Amino acid sequence: MNTEEKTTGFPSIDKPWMKWYKDPSLPRIPFGKNCYDFFLDTTKDYKHPLLEYYGNKYTANDIKREVEKTIAHLTAMGIKEGDTVSFVFLNVPEAIFFWFALCKMGATTNLIKFDESPERIKFMCELTESKYLFVSDIPFILQNVVGAMDLGLSKTINKVITVPITASMSKMAVIKMFMENFKSIVGQSEKSIKLSSQFLKYKKWKKLYKGTDCRTINDGGQNVSVIMYTGGTTGGAKGVETTNDSIIASACSFMNSEMEFYAPKTSMSILPPAVSYYFNATYNLMCCGVSVNLISKFSVEEYPSLIKEHRPNVFMAGPILFKSIRESGIEDLSFATDPISGGDKLHEEEEIAYHEFSKSKNCDTWIKQGYGLTESMAGVIYSIKPALKKGSIGIPLKYAEIGVFDYMPYDEFDSEKLEEKTYGEIGELCISGPTVMKGYIKNPDETKKMLRVHKDGKVWLHTDDLCYMDEEGRVYHCGRAKRMLTRSGGKVWLGTIEDTIKSHSVINDCCCVKYDDPQEREVPVAHIVLENDKCSEDIVNELDALIRSKCPETYIPKYYVVRKDIPITEVNKKVDFKALENENIFDEFSDENK
Repeated sequence: MNTEEKTTGFPSIDKPWMKWYKDPSLPRIPFGKNCYDFFLDTTKDYKHPLLEYYGNKYTANDIKREVEKTIAHLTAMGIKEGDTVSFVFLNVPEAIFFWFALCKMGATTNLIKFDESPERIKFMCELTESKYLFVSDIPFILQNVVGAMDLGLSKTINKVITVPITASMSKMAVIKMFMENFKSIVGQSEKSIKLSSQFLKYKKWKKLYKGTDCRTINDGGQNVSVIMYTGGTTGGAKGVETTNDSIIASACSFMNSEMEFYAPKTSMSILPPAVSYYFNATYNLMCCGVSVNLISKFSVEEYPSLIKEHRPNVFMAGPILFKSIRESGIEDLSFATDPISGGDKLHEEEEIAYHEFSKSKNCDTWIKQGYGLTESMAGVIYSIKPALKKGSIGIPLKYAEIGVFDYMPYDEFDSEKLEEKTYGEIGELCISGPTVMKGYIKNPDETKKMLRVHKDGKVWLHTDDLCYMDEEGRVYHCGRAKRMLTRSGGKVWLGTIEDTIKSHSVINDCCCVKYDDPQEREVPVAHIVLENDKCSEDIVNELDALIRSKCPETYIPKYYVVRKDIPITEVNKKVDFKALENENIFDEFSDENK
């Protein structure tokens, strides 16, 4: 590192992170293409499998063959450039085949998470004016889709095509699944769920819509490639429009940012197709030459056994899953060259604990943290090996511009008054660059809140996350700005309370949330998991004293709630803050985990 270079003191101008790259050049991003053509160009020299699914392996040519067949079916169906098709899929190869096909046709893929309610499925299909809906043939998905149709979606959706998750499995894998009594997972759903004539089986769909014509385009860079959803209730869910150019820019970031993703490394992807990190874990890695193994569905308890069975070099997981590996007793991790944490904050104690565990299992590789969000096509910050440092979430990837600015809510926003923070100062993390979304579909007001023009003339994505950057370009995450409350006139950051509590030897896990209080308006409540499941007044006093020694008095929780575990979301396996905030902590029967 050259420490003698002059700096302005502002990270977005100095870009100190570029010093960590052996090659600081920025290869040209081939804007103007669609994601499928870029994939074919990038992988044309790879002969090894780039995709695997329960015994079936696909090279780039195999994927091309599947995509071309899919394009023919969709063309016969009447899909054309500018159309949007909706999907509720588990992590199956068809999610990639259909997305690639629609990219090449100039159409848009509307991705709906597998656990969405009937109301939200209806809202998301109608918002995008989708006439066709493809879904995994799984009872709980079909039940919600039937519910959406009953609510009125049947008036706008012409056909619902049910795709079995066994469609691309090897015969041996299908036999094994049935032998292990997974019939409730893999099909025969019509016996328990009444489907109308608008539902069509995948095999019948392929026979009905046969043809040789393929309606395709050769460009499409600025076309909206995918729509994914973030936040909100039924009416408030925001559909993130992401162009082909943004996704290709994200892939180029992975290919050129010295992240050590290359052939013949292998990866295991457990992320569902409706989250932005899915594209990091599949498309981006395949473009780098990494072979990606898809897992359709799993539980936290099953995750370590999957790691043991498939032995992936690269795997992206959240803190919950890394904890499950630690507690599993897995005997060997020597294969794990790139364990990656993202999606939720990894506390320093958890980072150290995992490294000590993995080192004892023949793997001396630290967890490589990263950061991103749906609106930035997921990962824009990553811990490349030279810059890796305990506690840091990494440095900005090439092509991404990162700045730390005053936290200024939109209704108070004034670009002339907004100031950039210097090194070591906490502020809001903002992102500019080619991976940033086009906007929220049919929602200009929310788009303006997230994408703001600063006095430098650039459009910056406001993340609502707090961070600071050191003089070497490393970023340190400090929590969500909204995970803050006001108590006795001062700000209280809930993440700071969590970090402090977790440093106590008897604490296994902790999550702090805001709680409405009649006396103080809002107070912090600490939900804790103890190592020995036993609580005493002494422990509470010790925690109070620990917090008092490091933080203002206002940071001491008004209540402690002892639990067996912290609830997590089904899809992303992240802490379910909303569940804890909505919980009645005074009702001893309100949560069976207490």
